[in-house]
Amino acid sequence: MRPNVVIELPLHLHDFIYHEFGNNKSEEGVLISSSNDIGRYIQAMVTVADRPPKQPIKDNPITLLLPIQEWNHFILQENFIYIPEWKQRMINDYIEASFRLRIREYFVAGYEKGYQQDKIIKAFLMSYAIKNNAINYDAVKKYDYRNRQRIIKEVKNDIQLSLFDY
Repeated sequence: MRPNVVIELPLHLHDFIYHEFGNNKSEEGVLISSSNDIGRYIQAMVTVADRPPKQPIKDNPITLLLPIQEWNHFILQENFIYIPEWKQRMINDYIEASFRLRIREYFVAGYEKGYQQDKIIKAFLMSYAIKNNAINYDAVKKYDYRNRQRIIKEVKNDIQLSLFDY
């Protein structure tokens, strides 16, 4: 059995994590790889204890399978491993930020190619195997809207600054 940890992760990020690590949802968990930034971050958050930790039951748990390497083989075999709740919140923030960056990159590429927002959203949900329901559709649409508003604000500030350069 592989060493694993269970963390709380919002449901829309479950699909994203499975996609990022190239795992099937039918497997027992997500095999974390250190070749991915998210995987390195998660591995850095793992805590070792000599007794089993007491952690509450989670609403949206996801099992993360850790890789066995020559430097951690005995550590993982002889100790209890877990991720404390405060580190889980940090992991959630990091994964959420990565998800938002991926959405922004996807929309920039889609708009450059001349696609409409609706087609870009559906393509994103399909490529990341995210369940295409109203909640996920609207969430991705909201991320795009906020990104476009941020760009408009930057353009406005740039124009206002250039007016006062004279």
